[in-house]
Amino acid sequence: MKRTYHNCPISDDPVHEVLPRTGDFVEFLCPNCGRFRVSRTALKTMKDRTRSEREALLTKARLNAQGGESIPLITNVN
Repeated sequence: MKRTYHNCPISDDPVHEVLPRTGDFVEFLCPNCGRFRVSRTALKTMKDRTRSEREALLTKARLNAQGGESIPLITNVN
């Protein structure tokens, strides 16, 4: 089930949020950033970061997800 989410936490573009089946994360489908997840805790702090900092977090999450079929996940630990 999909529902419209206002803005991508990385690029601030309109996106769709895919509701999580389980877990403490929100999944996004952004036309610019692709598919990724953000923990709900990290999502609260994303607005306090610059765009380049947010992009760096996504890049790091993508690197961590390589080697498998994992969807990149941004957490507070990133």
